[in-house]
Order: sequence, then C-alpha cells, then structure tokens
Amino acid sequence: MTAADRIQELAPICRLFPELGISAPKDLRTLLETALGSPEALDGFVPHGDGWSHAIAPRRIYHVLAGTLPVSGWRSLLEGLLLGSENLLQCPAEQQGAMARFRAALPPALRKRARILPSYSEEILASADAVVVFGRDETIDLFRSRCRKEQIFVGYGHRASLLWLGMVRRPTAVLAKAVARDLTAYDQLGCLSPQSLILEPGAAVFSLAKLLIRALSEEARARPVRRRAEEAARIREARTVARALGWPIWDDGEELQWTLAVRDLPQFQPTCGHRVLYLDPVPRKRLADWLAPLQGHLSAVGVGSPLPASLRKLFCHLGASRFCPAGTMQSPPPLWHHDGRPPLTDLIRWIDWEGSRPPAGAEARVGSGR
Repeated sequence: MTAADRIQELAPICRLFPELGISAPKDLRTLLETALGSPEALDGFVPHGDGWSHAIAPRRIYHVLAGTLPVSGWRSLLEGLLLGSENLLQCPAEQQGAMARFRAALPPALRKRARILPSYSEEILASADAVVVFGRDETIDLFRSRCRKEQIFVGYGHRASLLWLGMVRRPTAVLAKAVARDLTAYDQLGCLSPQSLILEPGAAVFSLAKLLIRALSEEARARPVRRRAEEAARIREARTVARALGWPIWDDGEELQWTLAVRDLPQFQPTCGHRVLYLDPVPRKRLADWLAPLQGHLSAVGVGSPLPASLRKLFCHLGASRFCPAGTMQSPPPLWHHDGRPPLTDLIRWIDWEGSRPPAGAEARVGSGR
C-alpha cells in the first residue's frame, strides 16, 4: 500500500472523529508534504537537492497512551498508520473503549496494522523501532530508560496552558463563551486546557465573572458531565480551600459542573481540572516571577485581548509553543507543532543517494521492510 493509498483510506475515518481537525485527503497529504517534502518519499527515492532521498518509517511503533484524552491516542495512531507502520498500543483502561472504536472504524488492511495490548510488554517494546509516550514526566523518563539507544523515542510529557485577557475592561458575552469552550472541552484535563485566566489589576474581573457564570451554566446544561466520586472530591476540596482563603468564588452547588474563583497567590499553582477555573489578577511587573513554576512546561496561550510583545517573549521563554485566539485552544490545526516539534519528522530516518539518477530498483529493496 502506497502513501497515496493510505491517504485515501484514512481520510473517511478522520471525518468520523472531528476532534482530529482533519476532514479531507488534502489535509493528510499536506501533513506528509510538510514533514517530508513529498508523500512519495515514503515509497521510494525522490529528488532532494542535487541527489535523491528516501524517508524510512518505523516498521513497528510502540505507543504508550495517557489516560486523560482519547484524541492524543487517535492522532498518534493516525500518524503511525499514515507512515505505513505497524502500531502497538499500550492503552490505559479508561481509554480502551475510545481506541477500540477508532480501530474498529479502520478498513481491514489498516486494522491489521493496529493492535491494542492488554498490558505492558517488555518483549514487544524491545521489538519496536520507535516508541511514542504520552504522560507525566516520570512516565517519559521511565520508558526512555527502557529503550535501546538505536530506538527512536518521542515523549510528550506534562504541559499546562493559560488564557491571557490582560486589561479587559468591557468583557463581552462572545468572549465569555469562548473562554467557556476552552475550559469545558475534555473537562479541563488536557495539556491545552487553561489552568489559569490571567488578568491585569484594574480589569473588570467581576463583570467578566458574571458573564462566565452564564456561559458556563449554558455549557453545563448542553454537555453535563457525570462526576465520579474522586472527581467530586477534588472539586469540593478546591472550593473549600478557596472559601477558607477568602477568595471570591462562584459555583453551581452540588451539580459540580463548574467553579470560578478569583485567586490571590504569590505564584502560579495548577487547578485540579474538572472545570475549576481561577481568575488571576497579576501585575505585569510581577508576571515573570508569578509564572516561574511553569518554566519549561507551558504549552498554549489562549489570547483574548491584545498581547504586548514583551509578554509574548516572556511566554516563549517559559516554553510556549502555540498562541491562539480564546475559544480555539482545544482545536489546534492539523499542522500544529505539538510541544514545539513538527509532526511526523521525529519518526523518520532518511537515506540519501548522491547521483544524477536514483538507484535502479531501490524502491523495492529499501521499502521491503514495510
């Protein structure tokens, strides 16, 4: 099966999973063109400078998936299938249903290239050419230590994201709905979920809170979440702490669908997730120190008002790899640089051929491993 064949087979599957943000063959082709220059580089030698190059994909990829969001697992499997690799998925129990649903939607030829493992397998891990891991930093380090030097290793560790509203004086219902979309998607558990809504002192905090209450209540009615006992306990604890510290707080009582609090902390602290959003007024001159705990862990910054160049530089220094309008934090484009890295390229090994013509019959020999 050529890269063009795989594009045609995978495009209809992507439309069944709109969270991927891929809806047509051209999206997949653009993904390969951006990473490889030409999708045909996976099938044989293509022109490159004064010679020729061939992209070699891993024959087998071992994926270690996180227990929070299914979309990261779907995307990882999609990329492996697009490259033509065999894909072995170490999948936590809470995501096995979502991954099985994606696998079941694949056509038979591609379904054979994806297998959900019942548990961790040291033997299967050792047999893989590449290992892709999602999870906590400790998980990344653990699996990196288990890999051979010649194995390709790609790790996506802990990241946190922020919303910047700055000196918003006249918040609108449109802005509040955008913030609510970012907060409620995936129950605020992903690396692109806002952990804090940063304001400057003097912003219309209480007017914004009033609009957010309405927007979050509408989201809760439209897409309620059934809380597990441990989730409910985390939410109640966050509310109890906020009240004990005297912070202004609004919530929906025992529905446990959303919580807002205006914090006063010397430094950033993460939220417990589950739609608990902190509004953090921080003077601009203190912002670098306030955000210091996020150094190297900042992912996306949702922007709801003009972002000064000095603050853009600060966020970049902290590790930010994506700036986007408020309301779009959970829907990155297909070519998004996840953790600042281009898609697919980390998994590819290149072979160069120097000469005016590609080697005769090289396509069949070099590509036979797939």
